[in-house]
Amino acid sequence: MYGTDLTGGIVESCIVTDYVGLALCSGLALAAGKGRCHGRVILQWVDDSPFIASMRLVDEFSFQQANGKSWVVPSETILDGRFASSLFARLMGHPFEGGFRKTAIVYDHVVKDMTQPWPEAQRMFYEASIVEGVLPIEAKVMYMLMNAGGTRWAVRRSSTCFISCHSADSELSWRPLVDDEQVIALVSWVRTDDPSLDEIDQRVEDTLLHRGPHIFSYVR
Repeated sequence: MYGTDLTGGIVESCIVTDYVGLALCSGLALAAGKGRCHGRVILQWVDDSPFIASMRLVDEFSFQQANGKSWVVPSETILDGRFASSLFARLMGHPFEGGFRKTAIVYDHVVKDMTQPWPEAQRMFYEASIVEGVLPIEAKVMYMLMNAGGTRWAVRRSSTCFISCHSADSELSWRPLVDDEQVIALVSWVRTDDPSLDEIDQRVEDTLLHRGPHIFSYVR
């Protein structure tokens, strides 16, 4: 549900507890062992371009996984949903228009921040989307699409690739090369067989045309 605050921002309401101000992504989070969202989502338009719309997060927002790891999005973070490939948007909808908006906000920041490993971030996306109310099988489809064609990156503090190949670069990110028709076939496979995330990882790996990151020019 959306409303408008006094500054003209978009407000997405959450269910808030009385004692700690904890905003739950959905009623599903009440179950034992589920992750949780902290805070409420207040967005202000920065650029409402019909191609790439940018928004500013007014208040800090975070998602805490069931294992206790927190993914924090600071206030004033600029969001644009660029992490989603064109195929992802075509099949699942724009990240900020579907039923996984809060998940998309956290993941959008993580992709830009690049301080956490991309495989962990994609697993977080899967978990958060289920907590937000996405059906588990559809969450797996989104996870597969993200794994196959989404942004990947190297974490500078733990990447030898920066030292050996990209020492002059401030960051290193890429997207694997894929055949869209093969990825679409994987969508049907996920929905039919309901594989595990590890099985999805392996099938995607076997399907990639080029896993990267060395698919572009760079300064040695």
